[in-house]
Amino acid sequence: MGSLPIRAKLVADATVTAQNQATNFTQVAHTDASGYYSFLSLPIGTYAVTAKQTGFEPVSAQVLLETAQKARHDFSLKVGESKETVVVESDPPSLSTEDASLGAVVNNNIVADTPLYLRNWDDLLRLVAGVQSNRYTDQSGATSAGRTGAFNVHGVHSLQNNFILDGVDNNTFSENVQELSTQGSRPSVDTIQEIKVITNPYSAE
Repeated sequence: MGSLPIRAKLVADATVTAQNQATNFTQVAHTDASGYYSFLSLPIGTYAVTAKQTGFEPVSAQVLLETAQKARHDFSLKVGESKETVVVESDPPSLSTEDASLGAVVNNNIVADTPLYLRNWDDLLRLVAGVQSNRYTDQSGATSAGRTGAFNVHGVHSLQNNFILDGVDNNTFSENVQELSTQGSRPSVDTIQEIKVITNPYSAE
């Protein structure tokens, strides 16, 4: 999940629509008196975002929203006929200016195309810089038996890792008995669209 705070250049009560290009999932918001508004907890994906207000030319742009990303895109509304629409075709990739978190996204192409031993999604984490994985659990059980190996990021102990699944806490107080893992739920790799590993520093969430 992610969020998309946007500003429409001091235009109050403008209608802004965000539509997911893959699923047609749509949310609508309105700007406040300062021209600010936001979409919270949007599913990840590419969105067509359109801003409209009476007396201004509608404007739209494509915004890519990745896992746990706080994206931002500012619109400039020009005075004109409402029937005219300005479309931003070649918008450059947006930088994450809303927080200073460092990390990397493992997208669906990598998830689908990478051969994984025992189909454990944890094996994809070693693609991220600073992540060191271990094929043995803390109880010395081998991952070849289907159990989860420990991994640490920049030397931090594996028991201090924090797992979030679709924006919901996915941690146990101790390593669960079945898979010797600190994750409460372990989804199949085939159900995962994206994985984001945040290495440092972390946001308030």
